[in-house]
Amino acid sequence: MNSHTFVVVDVFTERPLAGNQLAVIPNAEGLDDDRLQAIAREFNYSETTFILPPRRAQADWRLRSFSPSAEVFGAGHNALGAWWVLAARGDVALRDPETRLWQELGERVLPVAIASEAGAPLRVAMTQDKPRFGDKLTDRAGLAHALGLDTSDFDVEGLEAQAVYTGATHLLAPVRTLSALERVRVDAGLLVALARPLGCQGAYLFSLETREPGSAAHARAFFPGIGIAEDPATGSAAGPLGALLASRRLIPEGAWMVIEQGDEIGRPSRIEVRVSGDQVEVAGRSVIVAEGKLFL
Repeated sequence: MNSHTFVVVDVFTERPLAGNQLAVIPNAEGLDDDRLQAIAREFNYSETTFILPPRRAQADWRLRSFSPSAEVFGAGHNALGAWWVLAARGDVALRDPETRLWQELGERVLPVAIASEAGAPLRVAMTQDKPRFGDKLTDRAGLAHALGLDTSDFDVEGLEAQAVYTGATHLLAPVRTLSALERVRVDAGLLVALARPLGCQGAYLFSLETREPGSAAHARAFFPGIGIAEDPATGSAAGPLGALLASRRLIPEGAWMVIEQGDEIGRPSRIEVRVSGDQVEVAGRSVIVAEGKLFL
């Protein structure tokens, strides 16, 4: 019987029991794909990340992430939390004030920056892929029906539901108010049927009305196509949202902006996003809450 260390980390938060839960397996060598998927199903978090030696010379580490039902390839809380664990465990050498590293995600190699002080991580920032703006969802009535809302709840000037990619493709759907976001009741089958033709597994709903002054948007994430009823913090969708808002000049380019998420399910999360031309970055803090062993 072999043992593998696991670490549970709360991502996009500065306090335990908030943010998005992530299980990280730092020593995942020797585990085949079926075992990786089974471990992710066992933890049953929105994602579990496995850290492996890189296949490409440029990368420092290779990350593979699985939802309870499928492998996923975006650079969000799954990657940010894994790098926080690597930094906190001393598996990467931190150089104050910032350490530049490279991560292998799927077929991509992307940069990571870890800010630190006295050898402890303070903040992880990741660069995502260049934005690609996909098809718009024209069936507003169908979207409203799938989410338990009225069609008028999607009347947001200058914004329509649209698929946007910065490493993973997400259906971004603007909603007029926070109260409408709070009323959402998802019909999983209907939502998947609308989203999959656009290359998506659900919807990332957002409102420009926010809970905290200065935030760019408040969001909720529903991805039933990969077994996630609601995700507390989705960095792989916050990046596309930042790109969309910047393209409409609703946030300033080159400035870090906050996207709120997770409050409705008791896991408040704050995701930092910066868009500079075609460069999209996502950043945040994390908190390690548990460590242990898997005996397999």
